[in-house]
Amino acid sequence: MTEPSPGEFRELVRGFFEQIPFNRQIGLEMRELDLERLTLSAAFELRPELIGNIWKKILHGGVIATALDTVGGLTAMVAAYQRMGDIHWKEKTERLSKLGTVDMRVDYLKPGRGEHFLCRGSILRTGNKLVVTRMELFNDAEELIATGTATYLY
Repeated sequence: MTEPSPGEFRELVRGFFEQIPFNRQIGLEMRELDLERLTLSAAFELRPELIGNIWKKILHGGVIATALDTVGGLTAMVAAYQRMGDIHWKEKTERLSKLGTVDMRVDYLKPGRGEHFLCRGSILRTGNKLVVTRMELFNDAEELIATGTATYLY
């Protein structure tokens, strides 16, 4: 298989994202992928099964952490892919298939109130084996609900 063009690569990333069962479970949808700035965003809507506080209708903290980790991991995958440079496409995909979260910190800044949520991820550092990302989750009023920093091994 030959190296995909940027457009093909963007579609491969979207397809990979959509294949993850848990993303479908919480309704997480990829919105934007910027290959030059290495940023990614995804969104989801509040549904009854995602509520952690039933009296206040607040998003569950585990859903927040999941969204942050998912966006951070996919952003890390794109950065690692680009970092690997000119190695063969097959070797790149083999290494990327092993990408995993090493460490993640979540700061819950406000209760998860809202009907729609947007999560953005960006790269802080890409090394030969590790990628460090920063993630942010906003509600529909554009309030910052939570932030995260994570390290991924590839």
